[in-house]
Amino acid sequence: MKTLHFTFRGQPYMVDTEGRINANNINYFSNTWIFLGGSPHHWHNRVIVTLKQAFDDPTRLNGCLGWDRDHGTLRQWGGCYAGKLQRIENAYVA
Repeated sequence: MKTLHFTFRGQPYMVDTEGRINANNINYFSNTWIFLGGSPHHWHNRVIVTLKQAFDDPTRLNGCLGWDRDHGTLRQWGGCYAGKLQRIENAYVA
């Protein structure tokens, strides 16, 4: 199975082709926590880099804020560290 790998806020994430997230390598892909893609700027109010685009070219996710749907709630990932918004890094497909 192909999986998308990246880090966010120093934590590893794996996402399967259906968008199900496996955080911290716990070997469980959640059916209720779905990765939708990313947006390169915090002013965007929608996904710009879709999950399909991320699988086609994972480097497009680097520098993006993540978007997910958790138990039906749409969320843009955020949180500041040292005054900066955290971004997705080191994206690749394996």
